[in-house]
Amino acid sequence: MRVILRIARLELASLFFSPIAWLVLVVFAVQFGLQFTGKMDMYVSYKMLGYPTFNLSDYIFTNGQSGGLFLTVQSQLYLFVPLLTMGVLSREISSGSIKLLLSSPIKVSEIVLGKFLGIMGYGLMLIFILLLFVVTASFNIDSFEMSWMLTSILGIYLLFSAYAAIGLFLSSLTSYQVVAAISTLAVLTFLHFIGGIWQDVDFLRHITYFLSVTGKADSMIYGLIRSKDIIYFIVVISLFLGLTMLKLQAGRESRSASLQLGRYLLLICSCLLIGYISALPSFTGYIDTTSQNNRTLTDNSREVLKKIDAPLTITTYVNLMDKDHNIGLPKQRNNDLARFEQYQRFLPHGLNMEYVYYYDTCDNSSLFNTKINAGLSLKAVAENVVKSEKLDLDDFLSPAEIRKVIDLSSEGNKFVRRLQVGDQSTYLRLYNDFFKHPGEENITAAIKRFTTAPPKIVFITGNNERSIEEANDRGYQQSTTEKSARSALINNGFDAASISLKDQEIPKGIAALVLADPRSSLSVIEVEKINNYIANGGNMLILGKLDKQEFLKPVLEPLGVGFLNGMVVQSNTDVSADLSFASFSTNAGLLGKEYEKFNGDTTFKVVMSGAGALTYKPTGDFKTVPLLVTNPRIAWLKAKTFNSDSLQLRFKPEEGDQRMVIPTALALTRKKGEHEQKIAVISDADFISNLEINTFRKVGGKGNTNFYNGLFKWFSDGEFPISAVKPEPIDNVINMESTGVKVLKAVYLYLLPGLLLFGGMGLLYIRRRK
Repeated sequence: MRVILRIARLELASLFFSPIAWLVLVVFAVQFGLQFTGKMDMYVSYKMLGYPTFNLSDYIFTNGQSGGLFLTVQSQLYLFVPLLTMGVLSREISSGSIKLLLSSPIKVSEIVLGKFLGIMGYGLMLIFILLLFVVTASFNIDSFEMSWMLTSILGIYLLFSAYAAIGLFLSSLTSYQVVAAISTLAVLTFLHFIGGIWQDVDFLRHITYFLSVTGKADSMIYGLIRSKDIIYFIVVISLFLGLTMLKLQAGRESRSASLQLGRYLLLICSCLLIGYISALPSFTGYIDTTSQNNRTLTDNSREVLKKIDAPLTITTYVNLMDKDHNIGLPKQRNNDLARFEQYQRFLPHGLNMEYVYYYDTCDNSSLFNTKINAGLSLKAVAENVVKSEKLDLDDFLSPAEIRKVIDLSSEGNKFVRRLQVGDQSTYLRLYNDFFKHPGEENITAAIKRFTTAPPKIVFITGNNERSIEEANDRGYQQSTTEKSARSALINNGFDAASISLKDQEIPKGIAALVLADPRSSLSVIEVEKINNYIANGGNMLILGKLDKQEFLKPVLEPLGVGFLNGMVVQSNTDVSADLSFASFSTNAGLLGKEYEKFNGDTTFKVVMSGAGALTYKPTGDFKTVPLLVTNPRIAWLKAKTFNSDSLQLRFKPEEGDQRMVIPTALALTRKKGEHEQKIAVISDADFISNLEINTFRKVGGKGNTNFYNGLFKWFSDGEFPISAVKPEPIDNVINMESTGVKVLKAVYLYLLPGLLLFGGMGLLYIRRRK
């Protein structure tokens, strides 16, 4: 060990007696100092302008969308290493001193390890600069994510170590330093980008993904330590150090070419085997170093996964004719597997991923209506697609072949995943929004259906009620049965169905019955069935419009609920006056723990159109409380009719207008045996219509969807939808002022680079004088 450290010290000294090492330090400090101070300056400016700042540790250092500092370092680190490693062994070879080393009693392993440690010692200088940035940020950001940032730096240092080992090996192959530098740069560039090539070939995809060094640091930069990444770096470092030792050992002894080749193959195969075994899910360990476990599934999801008593199989069906087929092609396989890695981590019996490729008709007008494809047969269109994307049509099942395997017509033959545990199965879909892929809430809800009976929501039809099948503005398809809508009931664990009470009975065991805005009077039989259902303890959601309230009276009056005269209005500036905002009352916690934070929060907005004011009185053993209320400062009850296009309405008490807290949603509860009966009455049936859900009324945000999901979570006794909300970031306050930014720039853009520059020049001058 003493010899190794001596060689390392000599190698480190030789590096610092070279102007290149000092130049690399200066360029590194300036380049990333500019980015760090620029980030700090930006967030200080945001604070000074009154803009909110949040999640600062991530946004400054690791966030991909904001160009985090550590991601930039990772992407450019391979440009620095060749300059440092090019002369480590090549100068020994060119000067002939390598012969003295090999003829000395010093072991080859000591030579290689000593020189490698010397480079690693230099790498600590680069890491020290990054640590300065982290420490500076930690003093100026409250609740800074220090353990996460240190994990990121560890990932960068391991990446540097792997690059250094590769550069050391290439330096041993030539006596020319320039050749060593260029070859190292070429190899590192190749390894930097190899993870994105040959991804459409199964065998080569696994090899190129394994050889891709850069991506292996991603998880650590994002705060998650995976044992397979640590072992991967150790394997890569060991492999190239071992190759270097074998290369030097070949110059010390005379062995047959076959024996030397056997040694190389044994080393390579051993490292590949270790890397393969360590990457198996059953051998992979994880440590989430973020303060709030943001890189780990939520507790709710982990509890669901614990109950899965057999392997989960996810079969992805990819239709070549679907506009989203590219997501499921073999070249995207590694990205696809990464989406489910966290589930693989916690599933007790493992996860199997399978893929089926086919072509069939689907709703893709952009493909079938193009000039080149118009009038062609389905197979001819498929042939055009595979030609354009360099695929092979033989890899895709024909319509007749796929229908023998599975009938996907109910899914529109779109990209879909079929989850299966034993004999049970359910679907997981893509969504027509910016994020496209299902989130943790949707995936966990689909898996939970294997262990929990899906709650069934039944919608009454027969009197022109809102329909879960209609896609028009008035319908409820978007919030219930639309398969491409992320927040729809069917994508969050529920089953939705329609029923006509004129000729059907209300099913037993349903989670809730919905009566939504009937446009004609309910028959005596229908009213009797509904009232009997309520009397027997059934949950119910009743939604009505002010102008059709009389059709709800036979159901509402026994509950002690009614409408006041007049409409809820607001003095709006950009939308019509009949649009009003309702917020949660202090009873928001009824819907679940996660809603308790909304108790009395007027910033939570549910947009309602032409809402009425609900009135209630104690009836039977029901406890009735307001769930949504209006803000009397901006909304009031308008007694007289008005033009719905009116803006800036004025409050006129002389005309009977009333300014008060107006209930627009009520919650009724009572104990019915061991069961708590739950009934909700909403004075607006438009708040979950297709029009409202699709537009989100920019002034209201997503409050309508959140309230709607909360209602059905209440009806399902908290089973669905799944709550997978991550904790709010706590590193949201930056304490630095604009004068501090000036000091920061002076230190990191001038003082530190200046000290490095003049320190290097001084040391080189002293060295030359000696």
